[in-house]
Amino acid sequence: MKIDQIELISRLGRIFITVEVYEELSKCRFLIKPLVNEIHNGNIGLMESGDYSRLHKKYPRLGSGELSVIFCARDKIAFIEDREAENAGRDEGLKVYNIPEVLLAGKMKGIFKKTEIMQIIRELREKDGYVFKKDIEKELIR
Repeated sequence: MKIDQIELISRLGRIFITVEVYEELSKCRFLIKPLVNEIHNGNIGLMESGDYSRLHKKYPRLGSGELSVIFCARDKIAFIEDREAENAGRDEGLKVYNIPEVLLAGKMKGIFKKTEIMQIIRELREKDGYVFKKDIEKELIR
């Protein structure tokens, strides 16, 4: 995700990311400082992933970040934004949520304001090329 909105996601409660995801996110110059702040404040925890080589053989097109999340999320909810990785996670029996589902859950629980969701949608479109399905976007900003 190429937008600086990490603090909004942590409103959902304490979340965990794998070391591999941390390494991927830390490569983005405008995400590293907010990421470190959220870790320092205890909103994001780091977790070791272990050996996900079996998953790599089964899903060779997925990156280490996606594979590590699928490996670690056995009894947890996984947040995955990559469609192929999302499907792999579900194939592995995980509860997987994508960006629209997380935003909708946050909206329904009153965690995210409509203006914040609109800003996230705009930034994802402009900075990451992420396009929401029209009916989903309409529901999110309703």
